[in-house]
Amino acid sequence: MIIRPEDLIQILKLSEEQIDCAGVKLTLHSIYMLEEPGELSIDTRKIPRYRELVCTTKCMVPMGVYIVRYNEYIKIPNGYVGLAIPRSSLLRMGVTIHSAAWDPGYEGQGIGLMIVFNPHGVILSKGVQIAQLVYFKMTGETQKVYNGVYKGEKAD
Repeated sequence: MIIRPEDLIQILKLSEEQIDCAGVKLTLHSIYMLEEPGELSIDTRKIPRYRELVCTTKCMVPMGVYIVRYNEYIKIPNGYVGLAIPRSSLLRMGVTIHSAAWDPGYEGQGIGLMIVFNPHGVILSKGVQIAQLVYFKMTGETQKVYNGVYKGEKAD
């Protein structure tokens, strides 16, 4: 079941300005380019180095793959899961955002994977809404809440 924005205000103690039609607004803090390969195996997780795409108020983002950091510090309560979906205006510009599941117990200033398919790029303003985080209710609370390395992550 998807949680209504009106209920998110109560559950998460949010203001009206922080919610969208189906979830919590996620706005652009920063954009990063990947600088090297990553590695993932059974006993290895090597996240590549990122280099920030430096811009003032507006960013000209060429076609490519990027990591985006959101402004909002998000908390996912036990019994809920979040999924970030792109703003439809981005899709109409040839840009999308991918997200992993935001696990129960996670909190932090999360990231997304932004892919600019438009061969002409896209211009994005800092602070603009680029996604919304939709909350799903689980059948109950879980004993497996997130307590991994990204808990509490924040922008540099």
